[in-house]
Amino acid sequence: MMDKISKTTFFLMALVFLLGSCSQKQENPIAQIDKAMAQHRSVHYKILEKYTYSYTPDTTVTPYEIWAVKDSVDKLHHGYVWINNYYRPYNMIYDRGNFYLVIPPKKTTLLYKNFSEDFISPVDWVDVFLQSDGLQKLVSQPGVQYSVTDVTFENKKCFRFQLHFKKEKKEYVFIIDKKQQVPLLAKMKRDYGKYTFTEALYFSGFQFDGVNKAELQKKEKEILAANPVQPGTDSEISRLEKMLHVGDKAPLFDGKFFASGKPFQLKDYIGKKVIIVDFWYTHCPPCVRAIPELSKLYAELKDKGLLIFGLNSVDNRPASLANLKNFIGRRNISYPIILTRPSVDRQYKINGYPSMYVIDKQGKIAFVDIGFDQAKLFLLKQKVEKLLR
Repeated sequence: MMDKISKTTFFLMALVFLLGSCSQKQENPIAQIDKAMAQHRSVHYKILEKYTYSYTPDTTVTPYEIWAVKDSVDKLHHGYVWINNYYRPYNMIYDRGNFYLVIPPKKTTLLYKNFSEDFISPVDWVDVFLQSDGLQKLVSQPGVQYSVTDVTFENKKCFRFQLHFKKEKKEYVFIIDKKQQVPLLAKMKRDYGKYTFTEALYFSGFQFDGVNKAELQKKEKEILAANPVQPGTDSEISRLEKMLHVGDKAPLFDGKFFASGKPFQLKDYIGKKVIIVDFWYTHCPPCVRAIPELSKLYAELKDKGLLIFGLNSVDNRPASLANLKNFIGRRNISYPIILTRPSVDRQYKINGYPSMYVIDKQGKIAFVDIGFDQAKLFLLKQKVEKLLR
């Protein structure tokens, strides 16, 4: 009898021990972080974005400040978002399906409806915060393989989440502070065959539940009143229709040669040669891809009567001139860079970058295009060669 009691007692003690051990077992890190984010209604934080392409030595640096408030009514992103990019400067506002890209220097706003894309990057943490199981959704995407390891980062104990997307040839990495349950660093690397894109986001200043949505929406109304929304859709055809058209007289403008600081006036060149004006800025990937091709085109055709001017109004501010100098210094750009005012972009009705116009010898627009790829380069070159005959 005693032996039977002893066995029963031992079994009960073992069961209690096992149950106790289970209750103390560490929660799954993904569920743990999603649970921490679900406890908050709003967040305010900062991001320093650094990205580069394998075909260029430059690392582009852009600061952002983000405010996000959860909104169960919104079915796309489940929240209200305001992002301030002080460098360009841009404002990005998301409100129940509508994404507003506000461009204060041009006093205009582009509207993208039913916006379901990433705000800054797939690893910017906005959607992870807004959705109740945001991190779980991220790691559960089709074809993703992920791992979680313990690491020390900036003297803090952290989780390291690594996500590998084999089909898309991309990889995400998050370094998340175990104590604060917030990201300190996120990286994305994507292989495009001919080049690799690498992006790193450095997070700081997380503050939860201090954002007033009503105040943010009031600020939104003020911003949109000062920078009216352009009518129409955001398709490339629609954007081209809003620009100057072939046959229009090219508006005259002045500026400053970046290299020498001397004054520039378009009227000094009109009527003498065929002119390409390229509206660009340093943080624009297709703009950067166009530069070496335009340099080759200019070297090939300048003796036949071609001029190219790279017009930059975006980097023409004290906060960005040092970056522009470094950017240009790393490249062999064969044509002059002209610093202009945002009013010149408005004169030429620029609503995307890069935008290129060809001006004939009569001072009229002979060609217009937006964006850059090899097909667009072919059409540009074809038009210029025809005008030079």
